[in-house]
Amino acid sequence: MRVHSCFARRVALCALSSFLVYDWSIAATAYAGKLSSARSAVRSGGGSSSASRSSGTRSSGSSAPSSSWGGSVHPGWYGYDPFYDNWLTWMLFPWWGPRRWMGDDGERAVAFSTAPYAAGYDGYMRVEGRSEPQALPGVAAKDEAGAPLLGRGSALRGWAEGGVQDTHLFRGAAGFLWSGFHRLELQGDVRVYGEREAGRTDTLTLGTLAVNYLFALAPGVQVRSGAGLRWLPDGDQTHLGALFSYGADFYPGSPLVLSVAGDVGAMNDTVNGTLRGTVGAVFDQIEVYGGYEALWVEDIDLGLWVFGARLWL
Repeated sequence: MRVHSCFARRVALCALSSFLVYDWSIAATAYAGKLSSARSAVRSGGGSSSASRSSGTRSSGSSAPSSSWGGSVHPGWYGYDPFYDNWLTWMLFPWWGPRRWMGDDGERAVAFSTAPYAAGYDGYMRVEGRSEPQALPGVAAKDEAGAPLLGRGSALRGWAEGGVQDTHLFRGAAGFLWSGFHRLELQGDVRVYGEREAGRTDTLTLGTLAVNYLFALAPGVQVRSGAGLRWLPDGDQTHLGALFSYGADFYPGSPLVLSVAGDVGAMNDTVNGTLRGTVGAVFDQIEVYGGYEALWVEDIDLGLWVFGARLWL
């Protein structure tokens, strides 16, 4: 089994490398000059009119919908409680909602598997008081009765992927996510975009580094939120900005992994944000996935379809 596992990893990594090489070799005439527009928007500090940019950029004239939450909203599954009777409570629902749904008080010990569904896991981790205890070595946590939980106190995953937007815009990317003690995480990535324009290839690099907190956990769900930095190298200078992130991983059943994530921030007063979702299948410690990533710099759309592989360690 170990020989087959190593062979499968090599085949997957070779296939991914070949895809990225092909992805970067795409030669298509650019119709929008989106990368130069994005770079110019960050340089100017935002606020540039869309008329000065290419006609291929997305309009941002829509207004935010109004909300009438509050006043008399009382969820039947909890009964009346003044806590639910104000608009601020519902604005913060993405943070308190998952915790109440999972019954997570934030103090339960957790143990990670080597990969999703490995060693009989229902998902990617065992949670104190929520998972069946395992009297096996390599423990990192215990259940409420003091029995050991099989697993590790930290875990690491790395990924590499390619992406394309109608063959006009393409990119390669790589990143990592380390999940550690006290539910803290460290994640980072580098995205390199390419675009054919006037017979030459324009490139744009974006990097991020963030710290997350796993605030809601169950054996088959992880929900995180955090803050970090995004940077854009530009000649002899680097534009730097802050971002706020939110995301979740779902493990509905072997071998499926569903991941959603988003962030919003600003570089040099230029608003930017990301929203992505992927569906993957895990084979041993390798996940092959595909999905869509939407990324905006001001009103410039750099969204594309993504395909990649993730190695769980």
